Amino acid sequence: MYKRYPSIQSMHAFLQAARTGSFTKAAQQLDLTHSAISQQIRSLEEFIGQPLFVREAGGIVLTDAGQLFASMLTDGFGQVDRALSSVRNRHVPQTLIVDVDSELAQGWLNARLPQLLASLPGYQVMFLSTTRGERPSFERVDVSLRYGYGEWDDCEMAMICGDHVTAVAAPALLERHGVQAPLAPSAAMALPLLGYTRRSWIPWLDAAGLEPLEPAVVAAFDNAANMVAAAEAGIGVALVRGLLAADALQHRRLVPLTDVAIPAHYNLYAVWQRGQGQRAHSVVSAVQQLARDTLGG
Repeated sequence: MYKRYPSIQSMHAFLQAARTGSFTKAAQQLDLTHSAISQQIRSLEEFIGQPLFVREAGGIVLTDAGQLFASMLTDGFGQVDRALSSVRNRHVPQTLIVDVDSELAQGWLNARLPQLLASLPGYQVMFLSTTRGERPSFERVDVSLRYGYGEWDDCEMAMICGDHVTAVAAPALLERHGVQAPLAPSAAMALPLLGYTRRSWIPWLDAAGLEPLEPAVVAAFDNAANMVAAAEAGIGVALVRGLLAADALQHRRLVPLTDVAIPAHYNLYAVWQRGQGQRAHSVVSAVQQLARDTLGG
C-alpha cells in the first residue's frame, strides 16, 4: 500500500535548522525566507504529531523527539545518497536468464563459458540447470537449451545443431581386453557395454548390420554426461552424441570404435517464449557458433 511521506524539502529544512540552531541561519544557507523554513518545519511537526523544536529567546532547541528524528534522518539521507551514487552514471548490465540442460552443462557448455560470455558483452548471465521434471516455465527464463524432438508447440525454437551417435571406449578398456580400434561392430559388442535410459542400442545395431536385440549392459545411466565419464573411466563401451563426447575424443580419453554412426533424432534446441526472440537471439547465435566450432560444421 502506498505510504505518504513528508516532503524532502521539509526534512532538509529540519536538518539544517537542527545543525545551525536557528531558522534564520537555515533559511540563509538554503536560500529560503524565514517564513518558508518556519512553514516547512510546522508541516513536518503536524505530520509527526509532536514538536521537534522548543522556541527559546536565544534560538531553537531540539526536543527529545527532534534529536531522535535528526539522528535517524541523517542516516536515512546517507543511505539515499549511497543508493543514488551506486547507479548514477554507471552502466547496469542487462540480465539474461539461460536454462541449460544438466547433461549439456556438464558435458560441453561449462568448458566453453568463457567464449560464450565473451560473445555477450553488456549482459550479466544467470545460468539455471534444473532437472527435466523441475524446469521453470518459459516465462521465467529468456532462453532454454534443451534436448528434445522440437515438440514445443507453444514456444519459438531453433535447433542448435544436428548430431550423430557413435560407439566409443577408453583406450584403457581396449588395452585390458587386448584389442585395438578400429573394431568390427561385432567385436565392439563383445566388450562390456554401458546403457543410457533415453537411448536404445537397437538403431545402432541395425545400422551395423547386427541382430537388433537390446544387449545386456554392465551399468546404465539417466544422465549422458555421467555415462561419458564412466566410459572415460574404462567401465564400458558407450553410445554417445558427438557434441557431448567431443572433448574426450579430442584429448584421446575416448576413441571411436567403428565407422558406424547414426543420426541423433533427439537433438539440442534453444527454446523461448513467443515474442521474446530478440533477447534470445544473442544466446542462440553464440551457442550455435560454439557447436559448429566443436563439431567442425
